[in-house]
Amino acid sequence: MTSKKIIERLQKQNWFVKCETEHEVALVLNACVDAKISWSHGASASFLPDQILQKTPIFIGRDACFNENGLFWDDLMYFDAETPNLEDITDWFFEELRK
Repeated sequence: MTSKKIIERLQKQNWFVKCETEHEVALVLNACVDAKISWSHGASASFLPDQILQKTPIFIGRDACFNENGLFWDDLMYFDAETPNLEDITDWFFEELRK
């Protein structure tokens, strides 16, 4: 079960998590399911696009400018240059899971 603190942060906008492994992708998406956040196209976060596991690292994020409600992913680190409003919560997210 995902902590209330993580759920509250994920429900806010403008964040991304860098996932280095399939396991990390699963942890992020499971937390998103608990937070009731779906992909930008409306599918549940439990749906895993085939191509997402073929590339690492994967960046999973939520951007109010890009799509105010859903998740997106990319295998490129465009976040810093094109969307400076996104906060990298990677370290925080995985530390909170360990608590």
